Amino acid sequence: MIDLRIISGTDRPNSYALRVSRYLQKKYRQEGVEAEIIDLQDFPIEQVSGGRYGQHIPDVNAFVGQAVQADGLVIVCPEYNGGYPGILKLFIDYFPFPESLHKKPVALVGEANGAFGALRAVEQLQQVIGYRNAHVFPERVFIPRINKNFDDQKGIKDAFQQELLESQIKNFVPFVRDFMEGTAPSDG
Repeated sequence: MIDLRIISGTDRPNSYALRVSRYLQKKYRQEGVEAEIIDLQDFPIEQVSGGRYGQHIPDVNAFVGQAVQADGLVIVCPEYNGGYPGILKLFIDYFPFPESLHKKPVALVGEANGAFGALRAVEQLQQVIGYRNAHVFPERVFIPRINKNFDDQKGIKDAFQQELLESQIKNFVPFVRDFMEGTAPSDG
């Protein structure tokens, strides 16, 4: 069984990232995958105040461990001020280096109120996780004008964008499975 985690990439209360994450969870369950949500509102930020990198912090290690131990990740990334949220970067910064994302399959979903659906934020995030040797699933999805273009029950209102999201969900599961079984293409 695949251990898939969906990361709601912000700590903002009542965020669209969390709403999209819940929708994705429902869709993955329809595909037979029990995907759990990692809600960054729950990140124990008070325990890392002042920077405690490299230190043993049980609550932080346990929280980060949800993603580190997963077979694959789906990151729902909002765009704030032209980039991805600082809490998402902080979360990733506490992943053990270098092994935690090495060869881990990762799918990316961007969402924003703007016209490009967090394209800049997702590309910035992709650079970071690529540096950490994650395998980024090529079917990225961008949800523009999220406040008008997303329904909690039906998904993306634009039919073409919804089709792209459905394709990502359907194709990411075998992508993760290939890495679990060692049948994914090698890096050369």
